[in-house]
Amino acid sequence: MDAPFDLLPDRRHLSTLKWEYERARTGDPALLSFGTADMDFSSPKPILDAITQVAAQGHLGYPLVRDSYYAAIEGWLARTAGWQIDARACTATNVGIYTSIWTLLDALTAPGDEVIIQTPVHFCFSQLLRDNGRVAVPNPLLLTENGYTMDFDRLETLFTPKTKLFWLCNPHNPVGRAWREEELRRLGELCLRHGVTILSDDVYCGLVYPGHKYTPIASLSPELAQNSVICYSPSKSYNTTGVKFSFVVTENPRILQQYNQSLAKLDLNYGMNIFGLAVTEAAYDHCDEWLSALMDYVRENHRLAEDFVAEHMPGARVCPADSTYFAWVDLRCLPMSSARAVAHFEREAHILVNDGAGLGEGGEGFVRVNLACPRAVLREGLSRMERAYGKLTQA
Repeated sequence: MDAPFDLLPDRRHLSTLKWEYERARTGDPALLSFGTADMDFSSPKPILDAITQVAAQGHLGYPLVRDSYYAAIEGWLARTAGWQIDARACTATNVGIYTSIWTLLDALTAPGDEVIIQTPVHFCFSQLLRDNGRVAVPNPLLLTENGYTMDFDRLETLFTPKTKLFWLCNPHNPVGRAWREEELRRLGELCLRHGVTILSDDVYCGLVYPGHKYTPIASLSPELAQNSVICYSPSKSYNTTGVKFSFVVTENPRILQQYNQSLAKLDLNYGMNIFGLAVTEAAYDHCDEWLSALMDYVRENHRLAEDFVAEHMPGARVCPADSTYFAWVDLRCLPMSSARAVAHFEREAHILVNDGAGLGEGGEGFVRVNLACPRAVLREGLSRMERAYGKLTQA
């Protein structure tokens, strides 16, 4: 299967948040966008073909969910994680990963309940909790020379009678950690001991670097399977964020029942996204080779960013990662906030990156750079960043 990730996309007929919106917002037609978390690459051909085939049938009414859809999920989880499930019995769909998570928050918690999160993490974690009357309790990750780890000592002190959920991100956005089995077992044992259910956002699970592995926490033991629910979507791994389709997996019938009851509140338990079903089946049945080639390419982009920053931006550092398509860049050496640095990069270098300060405790002084782009675009962006960075260090 061809994987032409070096090709520059033809933007004449595109209308995307990542590029067209940001260029219009800034009034800067030369802006290079490394912000919004989707890819500049075309989605894999089997997915595009599947969408076309559905549209060509001429009937877009409520779809019957075929056995092949459930079989695709089962086969994918078995191949990628060695996890055997009965997908028809333990999955339910939704219209996007954060809608899945909102539904679980509604089902499993009440206003005033505490939810532990590990920062820095996508801003939607704290925002969803705050906007829905839940209390976010941060357990900041620890940064070492070899990358990020969980702070289990601090975590042990955070559980209270009000703690109802531990909200895991696996792999973790933005720091790029696919949590290892021993880390997940230790986390799971703590949550079991304190009677806290694990909600795991695994939307980036396909984006693991060669030589590393994705492990679903629910796959590690029958006890953890009964104490967890995992949120999935093909959106990030296969560049289908605009399709808005997701599903959850839990082998606990009570959790699944409560989830479905919350779905019914919004009439989301009737009729699925006909294109989402087709995308999921095509992705999990026919795109393994494409995804493998993608992650080879993204890993090389991360190496390029690591080496470039080390050589040309003294004091800055790209943190080690084993997953996702982000470079998490440490700019704490600069005599200013990361917000000011981001504004400087946009104004002086015509590049857009994400300010880590908005991702919670431990994010200040860092920026997130999206690497899911052609290498020529990344090289140009890094060169622009170097020139702007040099002005900041001389200020």
